[in-house]
Amino acid sequence: IGAGNDYMLLLLHTILGHNHKVAFENPTYRQAYRMFERLGYPVCTVDMDKYGMEASILQETDADIAYVMPSHQYPLGTVMPIRRRMELLRWAEGSGARYIIEDDYDSEFRYKGKPVPALQGADRNGRVIYIGTFSKSIAPAIRISYLVLPERLLEKAEDRLRRFSSTVSR
Repeated sequence: IGAGNDYMLLLLHTILGHNHKVAFENPTYRQAYRMFERLGYPVCTVDMDKYGMEASILQETDADIAYVMPSHQYPLGTVMPIRRRMELLRWAEGSGARYIIEDDYDSEFRYKGKPVPALQGADRNGRVIYIGTFSKSIAPAIRISYLVLPERLLEKAEDRLRRFSSTVSR
């Protein structure tokens, strides 16, 4: 856990290292795009259709990380259907080092219908890194965000984050 998504992305950078190219939805959440760019990652965008990031176009890039917001895409508000989510998971499983970062910043807020299940819940092969926040549901001032990591990254995280102090207020 940490104080805000920017801090979570810095922690993720510490866990993953530099050797990745990150693909973002087009249009995308610019702050995350800028964070990865400032951290030295090569970044690219992948066009969306009415269902979200197009996995076939993602396949044509040399990206090995896809940053998506499947439950409520920002800024368009698209909710990615299960078929497209499965396509992205198949893309991630196509190589040993691919990951999907699922930014789930507000899926708990729905005006109608049932809550949309997280992409991470359908991940059976440890390819989804889930990032969320309590800032919208509890209070923006508390600035609590969190990462849920695939098992294969936990040992790395424990080793590399051991000396980091918590940035969340007591």
